[in-house]
Amino acid sequence: MVDGTTLHALPEQSNSEATDTRGDFVIPSWGRYLVYIMLALIVAASVAFAIRSYQNAPNANIYIDPTGLSPAQYQALKSTMGEQASGNYFIADIQSMRNIALSLSWIDEVSLVRDWQRGIVITALPKKAVAKFGTERLVDAEGQVFVPVESMAADEQQLVTLQGNKGQAPVIMQQMQQVNQWFAPLDIKVVDIILTPRMTWLIRFDDGLRVIVDNENTAQKLLNLSQLLGNQLSQQRDKIQAVDLRYKNGFTITWHANADESVSNAAANNPNLAQAAEAPNLEGIAETVALNDADVVLD
Repeated sequence: MVDGTTLHALPEQSNSEATDTRGDFVIPSWGRYLVYIMLALIVAASVAFAIRSYQNAPNANIYIDPTGLSPAQYQALKSTMGEQASGNYFIADIQSMRNIALSLSWIDEVSLVRDWQRGIVITALPKKAVAKFGTERLVDAEGQVFVPVESMAADEQQLVTLQGNKGQAPVIMQQMQQVNQWFAPLDIKVVDIILTPRMTWLIRFDDGLRVIVDNENTAQKLLNLSQLLGNQLSQQRDKIQAVDLRYKNGFTITWHANADESVSNAAANNPNLAQAAEAPNLEGIAETVALNDADVVLD
C-alpha cells in the first residue's frame, strides 16, 4: 500500500526536475557570435547607405531672397548664381558661393544659409549710392565705386558727381564732405568735384561758383575762402564766377561779365580784389586740363 504523502510528493518532484531542465539551457558561444556579426552587418549596411545617399544626393537648389532688391537686381543675381549649387545640400561650398555673389560690384553684403525646404538661400543687400562717379558709375558712403545694374534713377541723376582715379574715390568723397561742411554757412554745396592726376581740385557749387585749388595747403585755402565769402566778399558773392586758389600768397577771381563796374568799385575799397580784372577764366582752365592733361580719369 502506497502512502498518501508519497503520492503527492512524486508530481512535485517531477515538476522541479522539469524546471531545472529548462533553466540549464544556455546559448552556445558560436550563437552569440553569430548574433553580434548580424548586428554589425546591419549597422555597416545602414552607414554605407547613409554615405551613398550623402554623396549621391542631387545638387542643392539655390533660392534668391527678393527682399530689398529691384527686379533688375534680382534677375542679375539669379543669373550669376544659377539655379543649382555645384554640390548637394550637405557639401555645397557656401564660402565660394558667397565670393561669387560679392563679385557683383553693386552688392554690399550677402548671407547664405542652408534651408531644408528651399535649399541654399541667398540674401543680398545692395549698395546705396551717395554720389555719381563719372557718368556711368556710382559710389557709396565708403567711397566704393560700383556699376549699377540698371540705368540711373531720376534721384541718382541728381547726386553730386565725383571724377578722378577710381582708386582715389574715398579721398574724393572725403574732400567733398569736408568742403560741404566748410561752405554750409553760405548755404551752398558741391555738385561736381574733380581730382586730377596732378592733384589739382576742380569744384563746382550748386550756386554756380567754381573753385580751383592745388594740393598745397588745400584745406587751409578752402577754409579761408569760405570765411572770406561769408565776410569781406559777402556783398560780391553773386558777382563771382570763379576763384583760383593756386597761389602761395593770394588768389584771383573771375567775375561775371556784367559785374565790371561793381568789381572796379570793390577793388578800389578792398586790396584783396586788386587782381580781379586780370583773373583767368576758370571754366576755360577746367576744359584745358581735362582735354590736354587727361585730368579726368574714369577707369
